[in-house]
Amino acid sequence: MNWTFAFSTNALCAIEDEFELEDITGLEKVLNDKPSLRTIRTLFRIGLTDLHPTMTDVEAGEIMDAVGGLEASLELIMRAVEQAFPEAAAKGGAGPRVPAAPRKVKTARGTGRRSTPVGAKPGAAPNNTGA
Repeated sequence: MNWTFAFSTNALCAIEDEFELEDITGLEKVLNDKPSLRTIRTLFRIGLTDLHPTMTDVEAGEIMDAVGGLEASLELIMRAVEQAFPEAAAKGGAGPRVPAAPRKVKTARGTGRRSTPVGAKPGAAPNNTGA
């Protein structure tokens, strides 16, 4: 089964209610104060409930195990926070972490002596004539 995890407006309101926060900026304190496993599981459940409204803590814990446990689940939570607050992530200040830049994939042919010459057919021997 596919699961959708996100912190929508309703999910963020549920977080405020669940953790008795005055406002959503209190989420940063919750995440930075070495959250307990129960806290992480609750955040994970809330992130699932928008599209899966019958989600329970037990089911959320089973899904956490299936996606790789505590570290993987916490990473998903942090990514959902980044998506919920893109302006804070773009500034790189306090709040959500800024995601790493995508890696550039080299797609051009090499230029070394053992590189395949332009126009060569796949599997052709490298041009080692020294020219």
